[in-house]
Formats: sequence, C-alpha cells, structure tokens
Amino acid sequence: MMTRWQLLICLFFVAQLAFAQAQPRDYAISSPRVSFADDGTTAVVSFAVSNQGGDAIDASQVIIAEYQSGRVEVSEHLPALAAGQERDFSLRLPLAGWATEGIISFKIEAGIDQYELAGSQIARNNLQLFNIDLGAARAGSGDPPGTASAPPPAPAYDLYIPIVNLGLNFNADGIELNQRFITSREIFIGFGLFIAALFCLWLLSLVLRLIFRRPPTFDTWRPPYAVNTWYDPNSAMGRRQSWQFHAQNSIISAPQAPDQVTVIKRLTDSRGGGAGDWQATALRTEQYDIYGRISRSEVIMPRSIIRQLNTLARRASSMDSRELTKAAAAIAKRLAKQTLSGIEKQNLMLPIALDMRFEGEADLARVHFELYQYRDDAWHIIDSWEPELGQIGARIPEQFTFALNGQLPGESRREFIARLQEDFAQLLMGIYQQTQAHPPASAESPEGQPADADPITDSSLRIGDLLDSDDETDKT
Repeated sequence: MMTRWQLLICLFFVAQLAFAQAQPRDYAISSPRVSFADDGTTAVVSFAVSNQGGDAIDASQVIIAEYQSGRVEVSEHLPALAAGQERDFSLRLPLAGWATEGIISFKIEAGIDQYELAGSQIARNNLQLFNIDLGAARAGSGDPPGTASAPPPAPAYDLYIPIVNLGLNFNADGIELNQRFITSREIFIGFGLFIAALFCLWLLSLVLRLIFRRPPTFDTWRPPYAVNTWYDPNSAMGRRQSWQFHAQNSIISAPQAPDQVTVIKRLTDSRGGGAGDWQATALRTEQYDIYGRISRSEVIMPRSIIRQLNTLARRASSMDSRELTKAAAAIAKRLAKQTLSGIEKQNLMLPIALDMRFEGEADLARVHFELYQYRDDAWHIIDSWEPELGQIGARIPEQFTFALNGQLPGESRREFIARLQEDFAQLLMGIYQQTQAHPPASAESPEGQPADADPITDSSLRIGDLLDSDDETDKT
C-alpha cells in the first residue's frame, strides 16, 4: 500500500503528464490479416496502428495474446506516434506448440497503458480479435481462414469517472474496480490499513510538535526581585521588599479613601524616562470571577499585535498627544476584537484581566516602585525606590496585570465594545506616556518627619496596616 507521500508524488507526475498532453492520444488498430509461412507452423499477422488523437508522449507495446488464458505470445515495441501518424506491423506468431486441429482465438492490444486504461471507453479501438483454424493452416490451403472479429463491447460500470478512467461495479460481496474484483474482506483490510496509517501519521505529527514546538507564551510568572531575609521587617528596606510583590501595574486604581495606601511600579529607561527600552513579549486576556481565572476565555494575542506595541514603545517619546492617541487606539481596537473572540455571549458581564509580559536589557531598563497615600483629596507619594534583583541574566522580566470591567448593566454590546476599546487605549497611553514621580524634596517629609527619617515610619503607616489595606493583589 502506497503511503500518502508516494500517492501525492504519483498524482503530481500524472498531473504533469496530463497537462503536457492537452489532447489525449487515441490509438486504434485496423482489422488484422493473417497468412501462413513455414509449412503452416508460423502465422504472419499484419495490421496497422494509427493515432486518432493528440501527440503521444511515451512509447508503448503491441501484444498478441491467447484470448482465453491471456498468455502473451508476441510482444513488439510501439514508438510514440504523432497525431494522425500510422505504423504498419507484420508480426510472426509461432503455431508449433499448439494442437494440430481446432480454432484458437487471439487478441491484439496496442497502447493499453496509463493513458488508455483497459476497459475504458477510449481504449475500445485498441483491441482486435482474430481466429486461426489450425487444421486449415496445417493443410496448407493458401490463405487460412484467419478472420478478424469486432472487439468485445466495452464493459458497463455502475460508476464511471472518465477523467481518471475509473470504473466501479458494486456487488453484494465486493466491488469491481476496472474489471478487477475486490472482495469485502480486502476492502475492510485496506480500510483498516488506511486508518492505521492515519493514526501513525498523527502520532508522528504529535512527536514532531513535541520536539520542535516553541516554549509556552505564558509560563508561570516569577518576579525577578531578590528576597533578602536579613532585613528587619520594620525597616524601610524590609517594608519596601514586602510592598514590591503587591504592585500590579503603573496605574493607581485603589479607592480614594482617607489614608488609603497603594503601590505601583513603572518601567523606565536608565535615565528615568519612558518605557522605550522595554520590549513587550506576550499579551493575554482572560475573564475571572470570585473563584479565579476562567481558562476557557484565555486569548493569547498574536505576534503582529506585539510588534505593533513595540513599535509604539520606540516612537512614543517622539509623538505628540494626538499621534500617541491615534496609535494606541489602533492597537486597542485589535486587542478588543481578539479579547471578545474568546468570550461567550452569556459571560460578557464578567471582568477581564489583561496580562502584559515585558523584557528589558539589564544595563538600560529600570523598574521603579512608588508608594502612595490618599489624603487632602489627592494621592501623595510617600516613598520611591528601585528593587534589588535576583539572578536574572542579561534581561529583566516584568509583568503588568490590569483589570477591566465587563459589560455593565444597561450597556448594549455595541457600547460595550466601544468602551472596551477606549479602556485598552487608556491603559496603553498610561504605560507609554508616564512620567516618573519622586518623593517631595523638602526639608521635611509630608508627615513632618526629618528628611533623613524613614518616610513610612509614621504610626498611621505601620507595615501590617499597609499590607492589610492593599486590595490590588492578583486573584489567581
């Protein structure tokens, strides 16, 4: 049984030959004439082969065979004939091995091959029958009664496909394919082998995917910050280290309540500027509820969106507000479309989480943490620092996680899509239009402490209270 690749190769070459021969050839045999020589021990069969179709491409054969058994008696080379060309043949047919009397039927076949299949309509005139009376031949009665008869009628098929010269007859115990009978058992065996071959190909493709597949786009997030246990938890360094793992992104989204405290992180370059030295490596959206993330709604953004986002990051510093808004809106539209493709209609009201993975060169990229407190109807920064990094190699990994509202009550689907695009655009502009804030540079901190004192040692900002007040932790 041919494999799929062998079958495709065969079909390719057959197609090439078929295209090369726009008009198929059509060989035909004239009625044969029979004479005898050598005292009746040899019959001389004379006939002509003509091409009534297009130019032939390949050579073929002329065969004289006994009609009943199909045993080949004489075989002769038939060169490729051009359109309208005719070639005469006189072939010697030995009769010494036959009985002394009786009539024997022979058949002449010319050009029956892959171009003119046996039993097809186009091959009807490629066959001629003739009889030889052995008794008359032995008696030497001049020209023998070697008579030509009309070719047998073309077989009738239940289904015939002329393009490939394929004829099928359906029987109770099997099928007949171009006059070749195939039993039901052979059909089941062939079908089983076909299924086994498909299964083997599937296993092979699975092995190849396991060997050559790329690593997952979103693996488990491991913050690159160092965890130093020797710091006093009540010291500035200890508190900062604790706050680092609560920062989710660069946007303050905590409720504006008196003395509310929250922490954010910003991605900047070595000079504290924009995030142009950071490259986005992956984006993902996913719905969540009170029980956590809903995995079936996960959508990994295509690389074209990531390339578009990195282009915006490189050019954001040279863009004005209008250009930045237009570029962010174009990316936000694609993000919203991809996000909604993984959300079922009945779950549109659930909130959406946006995860963004970044990488930056260790010598150029920087991470800045900022601690804010809400008082006097405004957010005030009370601390800012760069983290100590663990063993990260040449690149710093980082992740931002944002939470967006789903479809709100009374909001139509069209309005929801428009608002979702606007939310995505605002998030992108917040990342690439950000400016780093710094603690007040006055002689005293906002709490009235000396400038060299710990900026978060006030009794209202004890580390336990700050951790309890933070509501930006990831639910997953």
